[in-house]
Amino acid sequence: MRTPLPPPAFSSSGDLADSPDRLSDEMSVFNLDKLQDFIDNGRIDGTKPITPKELIKSGIIGRSVKDGIKILAKGSEQFKSPIEIMVSRASATAIKAIEDAGGKIVTRYYTKESLKRLASGESVNTDKPLPVGAEHVESVLAQARTSEKHFYRLPDCTSRWDIEYYRDPAHRGYLSHTLQPGESPSLYFKVPGEKPAFAKKAKIKSASELDAQLF
Repeated sequence: MRTPLPPPAFSSSGDLADSPDRLSDEMSVFNLDKLQDFIDNGRIDGTKPITPKELIKSGIIGRSVKDGIKILAKGSEQFKSPIEIMVSRASATAIKAIEDAGGKIVTRYYTKESLKRLASGESVNTDKPLPVGAEHVESVLAQARTSEKHFYRLPDCTSRWDIEYYRDPAHRGYLSHTLQPGESPSLYFKVPGEKPAFAKKAKIKSASELDAQLF
């Protein structure tokens, strides 16, 4: 018998609360005031897309690479650069400050190994997840075969917490484009008004059985 999944946990602010599994992830954290300082001093080029590779190379997150990179909002009132940036996570206030300055932010799933590969040039950063479905296999393989250099693909999230986080437009998640109109980022709650595909067939079958009983 399959054990049903428990409903997602939410914090008092309405955000997804960290599960025990997420507490084991160690994030490299920096604030917007430090990012602005690195841009002003030329250590990060704010006119080009900023990916984890640029952040690691600049030294803004320190010397060690951790499980991901997160932006916090200290100094948000002084942040003024219209940047394009991709990180693992960001606070709601940091997201608002970046967008208020004319910038764009996307959050994407990374691992410690994938961040190291980005920094060394063994991977190429992208906000596109790996296509799902048998119909995509040949095109993905063909692209790999014709590439002059082998690059490791960035991993996609597989845990429920991560999938729900990156499906959420409020987090500017890289999977948010997969949501249908009115659909919740949660994998637990269904779209309002959505009914199982088998419901209509079951109703028709019941009516036929009723006719058979009457005649």
